Amino acid sequence: MTATSKRGWAARARAAKAHIRIFRRPIYVVWLSLLAIVFFAFTLSINRLYAQQRRQWSAYWFQQGQEELAKNNAPGAVSDLRTALVFSHDNQRYLVALAQALEAADRIPEARSYFLNLLEDEPGNASVNLELARLAGKQDQADNAIRYFNAAIYGAWDSDPILKRQQARQELINFLILKDLKTQARGELLNYTAEMPKTSNAQLWVAQAFSRLGDDRSAVDFYKASLKDNQRNLAALLGAGRSAFHLGRYRDALEFFKGADEIHDDPATEQMVQLVTSVIDLNPFESRITASERRHRLILAMDAVDRRLQQCADAQQVDLETVGANVLQVSRARWMYLDQRIRHAQTNADLVQLLAPVATLVSTIEQQDACGPASNEDQAMLRIYQNAEELQP
Repeated sequence: MTATSKRGWAARARAAKAHIRIFRRPIYVVWLSLLAIVFFAFTLSINRLYAQQRRQWSAYWFQQGQEELAKNNAPGAVSDLRTALVFSHDNQRYLVALAQALEAADRIPEARSYFLNLLEDEPGNASVNLELARLAGKQDQADNAIRYFNAAIYGAWDSDPILKRQQARQELINFLILKDLKTQARGELLNYTAEMPKTSNAQLWVAQAFSRLGDDRSAVDFYKASLKDNQRNLAALLGAGRSAFHLGRYRDALEFFKGADEIHDDPATEQMVQLVTSVIDLNPFESRITASERRHRLILAMDAVDRRLQQCADAQQVDLETVGANVLQVSRARWMYLDQRIRHAQTNADLVQLLAPVATLVSTIEQQDACGPASNEDQAMLRIYQNAEELQP
């Protein structure tokens, strides 16, 4: 082989090697790309499996925490919910649940800290504001509680905003009544009535709130409104009876108590029926009764007071036959004087003049302490004559 041939062959060999190298590079790139894709897919699959596993673990521990709360095991719930948050540390639902569990465990400062952090992220979150209001109430921070309650009422709710605002206002009203902030409670109650649902239960709740505020006149109106939709509502009948009784509207009270007694056989209700009946039948202030009936009722009152006076004297070991400065002895002398005047009164005008002194005597004796249990008759007498200004003819 000549030198020229050798050089030609060598050149072709080098060209072939270069061609092979050029051909191999894309293959390497393809293989490396395939390996990278396989590795990425494997890593992604592992990450997804791990994330799924974390979600399952967090859901499991969250459920465990809820079950512990349902069993009133707040410390156990706190532990389980903290574990759930390890696997899902940004889950707001879990954070709220943990704060509630801390509150149930009476770890109020920690619970408040969690709710404040949640409120920083969502200042208008109504449910978080409501939780903070409850916590402030437990810590006797009335001003803060009222502020958070109002933020809850006017905040953003995830669902049923109208219903939940009404429920939040009810909680605020209950809180204000509990703290004896009656003026504010009444204002909130009037706001509630302006937007309340016109259902029997809502009317009943308002009536009971007015009763707690001592506003029996408004309470009766709402009890009646509640009874329009459900005339056999026992709670409304009893509430209306008590409010009417406090107002001195005894005939109305009797109807309400009789209605309740027909629905539910209860000794306390039967006793109220008897008491109100006695108040009506024994009331000498009734303007339309005759002189003889007024005298009869006054004599019955004097007889009842005489029995009570003797009961008090026996209990306190006081001799009523002896003239003395003891209140029972003075009352006995007063009783003898008035009893004679009543029995000898000739006209209705004479009897009406005796109503006030009899009322004073009856109230003095029936309110004596250490006289033993008062009978139904004694309670009726006290109710009639203690509220004589309401019953004047």
